[in-house]
Amino acid sequence: MVKRTMVKRITETTVTAATGVAALAAAIGVAALIAATPAKAQDQVVYINSSGGVLDDINRKIHWDPFTQATGIKVVASAPVDDAKLKAMVTSGNVEWDITEIDDGDFLRAAKAGLLAKLDLSKLPTSELPTDAVTDYGVWDGPYTTILTWNTTVFPLSGKHPTTLMDLWNQKDFPGPRCLWKDAFDNLELGAMHAGVPRDKVYPINQDTAYKELDKLKKDVGVWWTTGAQSVQAIVNRDCVMGTAWNGRPYQLIVKDKAPLGIAWDDAILRTSWWAIPKGAKHFDNAMKLLAWMQDAHRQAAQATLSGYAGGNKGTAALLPENVQQYLATSPAHLATTVVSDDTWWGTNGPAAEKRFTGWVIAQ
Repeated sequence: MVKRTMVKRITETTVTAATGVAALAAAIGVAALIAATPAKAQDQVVYINSSGGVLDDINRKIHWDPFTQATGIKVVASAPVDDAKLKAMVTSGNVEWDITEIDDGDFLRAAKAGLLAKLDLSKLPTSELPTDAVTDYGVWDGPYTTILTWNTTVFPLSGKHPTTLMDLWNQKDFPGPRCLWKDAFDNLELGAMHAGVPRDKVYPINQDTAYKELDKLKKDVGVWWTTGAQSVQAIVNRDCVMGTAWNGRPYQLIVKDKAPLGIAWDDAILRTSWWAIPKGAKHFDNAMKLLAWMQDAHRQAAQATLSGYAGGNKGTAALLPENVQQYLATSPAHLATTVVSDDTWWGTNGPAAEKRFTGWVIAQ
């Protein structure tokens, strides 16, 4: 769904900080694939569909251009992600993409509907990836976490400040309007946890229980955000004093602008987007080469340094400085207090849950 894609920002400051890591990643990648069998001239291309925006700029710098230099295979990107178009292309047999980005619950639905090709797992470095990071039909693109962020000029880090997403309900200690994602995702989990459901018992979500808690919070919502940029800018502008955001968003503003943003990870929610190959893709072999290329730990470290997001390679975190690791969704300390989204539940219940949530938002 287009509304769920993450368009991320980077700046000259963060590009400069990552130059050394990126150069190392590119060098390692070229050495790894320079001996790859050249593709036929007419097949020297791979078409990739993604979120677009500055995230594509990062991928181009860290992954795609070095891949082309090593293999001669040109990477042609398009955006935004469009699940309806994916279905239409596969159904008609006219598949324009060789790789597409797709979010968690949508990924499972697409695989079940027969819209995705089976990957050649022998081409991927599966030993370097967590078990959950690769399936027959996809490999992690970017794990990301919905965290709490707040304006530190309102609640300074040196004083009493929020420590958990449950503080969204705490008007006594932290008065002011809240910013929430205009989506059933995250809000249902948060409502269930505020009702007292333990993190490891959130699924299956009891939606009636969750909405009883969300009803208490609704009157305090000053902004229902629909883009990642809006989620943090509204807090910087003090349209809200705190709210939910994807973890890379405050990272980028803090690194670039020293923005007055604090972050809390307790009761955060981890999700991921996937890379998948549409069924009937015209350049399957090239797509597998690019997917394998993007799993390199050094390149993913460079990606994380620029954006605050990285793929699933288990060696990535060790390559990052502490000031980057503290913003990374997959850092062990963060995972200890995080709810991992149940893609199976969302894959089954997502459409109906979204319909109910939309009606709830607009209801008086």
